Amino acid sequence: MRWIKLFSFLCFCQISFAQELSIHKQHKQEFGLKEKHESLFDKSGADIIPLQKTRALKKAIFGYLPDWEYISGRNNLKYDLLSHIAAFDFSVSKEGNISNPSYWPWTDVINLAHQNGVKIILCAVNFNQSELTYLLSNDTAKQNFFNQLKIKLAQYKLDGVNIDFEDLKTADRGEVLNKFMLDLSQFLKIQNPNYEISFAGPPVNWGGWNLSGLASSCDYIFIMGYNFYGSWSLTTGASSPLLGGNYNISNTVNTQYGALSNNLKQKLILGIPYYGSKWIAKTQNSHASVLSYVSSTRYRTDYDLARQLGVLWADDNKTPWYRWQISDTSWGQVWFDNDTSLGLKYSLADANNYFGVGMWALNYDGALPQLWNELKKRYFTTSVDEVAEIKNDDFILYQNFPNPFNGSTMINYKLSSGGKITLKVFDLLGREKFILINNVSHITGSYKFNFDANQFGLSSGNYFFQLLFDNRKSVRIKKFIYLK
Repeated sequence: MRWIKLFSFLCFCQISFAQELSIHKQHKQEFGLKEKHESLFDKSGADIIPLQKTRALKKAIFGYLPDWEYISGRNNLKYDLLSHIAAFDFSVSKEGNISNPSYWPWTDVINLAHQNGVKIILCAVNFNQSELTYLLSNDTAKQNFFNQLKIKLAQYKLDGVNIDFEDLKTADRGEVLNKFMLDLSQFLKIQNPNYEISFAGPPVNWGGWNLSGLASSCDYIFIMGYNFYGSWSLTTGASSPLLGGNYNISNTVNTQYGALSNNLKQKLILGIPYYGSKWIAKTQNSHASVLSYVSSTRYRTDYDLARQLGVLWADDNKTPWYRWQISDTSWGQVWFDNDTSLGLKYSLADANNYFGVGMWALNYDGALPQLWNELKKRYFTTSVDEVAEIKNDDFILYQNFPNPFNGSTMINYKLSSGGKITLKVFDLLGREKFILINNVSHITGSYKFNFDANQFGLSSGNYFFQLLFDNRKSVRIKKFIYLK
């Protein structure tokens, strides 16, 4: 009995530590610049232009751009696929003083964003618990912070502020924080009613948070939907699992934020990771016991390594991972997210009518197109031909037609080389419903599959077709709507 209690305690500690530790802080330590760098432009921001236009978008696409990604990333940003860029980080002292990130102002990024209707958000950061208690409760420090924000937003022609205050004391997470955010919103909107005020919120309420009150106190919450596994983990696993265990992204959306009213759910952005985690593990198995944590990884590295070593798919978490043998008693494992796993999480946010989706962090994918393409096909592309153009050349899954449908629909796909195909149907939570084609060999060519939903007793709703090519080394997904 004593061992059972100890095991339960250790499991609770592993789960609870997941969201109490900040991956933003960790990445600043792992990837961050060791010294401040001067701007490449006029420090006063005199050559910055204001937002030139607004765009009607299906969803907000909100990306954090850390200063350590600015130099290499400024030429990789797709302004036509973004609505917000949050400049990370403007560090905040307990007295409310604000310091700029390296290379600030990022005049080239700001002006290109504003020309394309993309808003630039100042990300104000503090991860120190005692400093945050002082800042939130001391009227002088609080007003100093508000005044400095007002100056910086006006000076650099920015469009709002995202508050990233993490490691808050439990007593500060409810009424204290929500009043702070409400006061901030009221203060800044007097200066400019178009300013957007947002908060970087937790995916799990471990205590003290009044999430409905927080959403009511500002324009929207960016849910940090990651760090479920990380440097503190006892076993390997996904940073952002769609399913699996007691806590995952589905739990975040359906339970942690599920109590918010419909109008408040429209003030939520689901943030997802463009990074992974690397461990030395005892065995080759998924969720193996950890020998040591190595580091965070970025998608731009994981994409190539996963292709070389072989991409595996964790059915329980609905995420990819890869591994390699180090010795007889140790294996390297990296768990990360790709366009397929991210797409499942985007669909969950869409099904719950969220304000949008976002990522930590921009340029973690470098110049690779896959993650941009997932955003494009989901939120910006409407025609079958446009979707086909952005696919890799190994195979294409076209949108079924008709869609929506109330009887049968035709699924078309095309292979540029021979291989084995599996076609499955999943619900919005990533649960497998049916296998339509099971590991059947195909030659190069175009194929059609007539899916008669009546034969499978499918109920009305939103679902996915998933086409797997050569044992999950390549995956394509299309959303469909069945109206019975």
